[in-house]
Amino acid sequence: MQILVTAAGGKQGKLLIPKLAAAGHIVRAARLSPGREEELRQLGASEVVAGDMGRLDTYLQALQGCDAVYHIGPTGMQDERASGFVMIEAARQLGTRHVVFSSVYHTIIDIAQHRYKRDIEEKLFDSGLNCTVLRPCDYMMADYHVGVPAKIGLLPVLWAMDTGRLQSLIDVEDLTDVAAKVLIEGDKHFFANYELAGPDKLTVPAMSVILSRVFGRTIPTQSVTVEEYIGSNPEERELTPDVQHLKEIMLSISAYYSKHSFIGNPNVLEWLLGRRPTSFEQFVRRELSRLAVP
Repeated sequence: MQILVTAAGGKQGKLLIPKLAAAGHIVRAARLSPGREEELRQLGASEVVAGDMGRLDTYLQALQGCDAVYHIGPTGMQDERASGFVMIEAARQLGTRHVVFSSVYHTIIDIAQHRYKRDIEEKLFDSGLNCTVLRPCDYMMADYHVGVPAKIGLLPVLWAMDTGRLQSLIDVEDLTDVAAKVLIEGDKHFFANYELAGPDKLTVPAMSVILSRVFGRTIPTQSVTVEEYIGSNPEERELTPDVQHLKEIMLSISAYYSKHSFIGNPNVLEWLLGRRPTSFEQFVRRELSRLAVP
């Protein structure tokens, strides 16, 4: 089977491609910009295409000859909704057998990017295409949850920390195990919506306790503004239209998370994995060992 994976150089793509290739499938990796073709081939991609997947002609070219597509939208970007609509039209024109869409947990809540993904889901199911929607909660991120504390000794948080709100997280390894399973098993998963959450429901102080225990030293948390967070990233300091839009998305998330919990149930993820999902502490221990941080 030949499978197109979009946003192939991102957090999901880099983990999913080797899993599909190891199972004997042909992976075509798509990304926006050229320049990392060899890295993606080393991960297992048979072919790498670069181009604006928000353009129908580009998407048609990338999807041509593929049996399935795993669509990861350009999260936080201005064209996320439009890119999803283009994917659906390309799959419709080509008669793609299976569309798997990486969405988000609780698409009904009032956060901008959730609205984008909800609209894509609606159009996807209206299309009549064989489809599966994966709805993961927030990712456990090695660069943020482990790399940042290792570097600066604390975990910055973009929302109010004194509300007792709870947070569910998912290990991207678990998410991509599910994505690979759904793509490989195909029709067994047609027309399913899978809400995917890890086993924890954590407050910010609880995350600090876990990080401190694993690191062997106190790792406090610190509330930061969206402006401070963006300013700390050299790639986002210039306020381009995309960065401005990303800022608006992050402000939307910060406002919601400061007032509400964002939690889910791990049962569906456990059923699909056939094992207990990875906990936040297990994730931190694994990623810290990979960093080889003293």
